[in-house]
Amino acid sequence: MPLTSIDVIASALEPVLPDLGRLTSPDGALTLMLSDIGGAEQVAERLGPEQWAELLHDHHVLVGQIVGHHDGQVVTIERDGFMASFNSAHAGLHCGVELQRTFASGADAGMGLRMGLHSGFVIANPDQLLGRNVVLTARIADKAAGGEILVSSALKEYTERDPRFRFEPRGEVHFKGMLGEHFVYAVLWQPDTAASIPS
Repeated sequence: MPLTSIDVIASALEPVLPDLGRLTSPDGALTLMLSDIGGAEQVAERLGPEQWAELLHDHHVLVGQIVGHHDGQVVTIERDGFMASFNSAHAGLHCGVELQRTFASGADAGMGLRMGLHSGFVIANPDQLLGRNVVLTARIADKAAGGEILVSSALKEYTERDPRFRFEPRGEVHFKGMLGEHFVYAVLWQPDTAASIPS
């Protein structure tokens, strides 16, 4: 089975994670977002190389603008996938919702964003903890369907008091290469941009 863009990003970042320390807030909290386009291979084949390259260029530009609007930083882009970092879990989740709303028409065409978010801390051993957090975020994103935002229980705890967010439990999941079971939640968002969540 070919690697998804999420897999490629996660494996490429793991060895260089100490560089992410500068992106954390003073208390060490870090929110990571990993996303790619669901069904990207089929869409690329249908469009052909030239149109697919144009679509990816526009996609990357919009992602960069929206992530920056929410005070985040795009850490890396690989093919149709990207990883972004936020000092605030709320900012990361607001960004995720805006990205889904922006690309909602793509979901109708079978190419919606698959997205996973997770929040963690940099404590005694930042290299190891950050490595685990990237892997966990990638595993969560890989479970998402096109047009879906999945989040960890940690991110849900940070943001669940905000009435603008609604979550639906997706149960406990065992992720390959990770110890224990992890609770995963879907974020319920409305595609109507007129009702978008304010920043």
